Amino acid sequence: MSETLPRYMTVAAAASIAGLHIDTLRKAIREGRLEAYRRPRATRVTPEALRAYMDLYLCPAKDQIGHFWNSIEGRGASSGGRAESASEARRVLRMKRALGAL
Repeated sequence: MSETLPRYMTVAAAASIAGLHIDTLRKAIREGRLEAYRRPRATRVTPEALRAYMDLYLCPAKDQIGHFWNSIEGRGASSGGRAESASEARRVLRMKRALGAL
């Protein structure tokens, strides 16, 4: 985060800086995880409070691994679970019937 941030910022601006959805920060404020100053029709967050929230609650590995990483790793041999495609499931079913397993 840049050092030229304003003293107080709106929740929308803080969400933009943190790269989070505004509702995520609003929930954090409600649950007491993010310190904020509430005024009628305005809630403000300090850069220090936002930095503390991000250091404590956000995963540092989020930026290092793509959102599809787990799906790539999970395509190997499996101990069960859902077949990758309907045609694969039908092929397995035909083989089981042919072998008399069903």
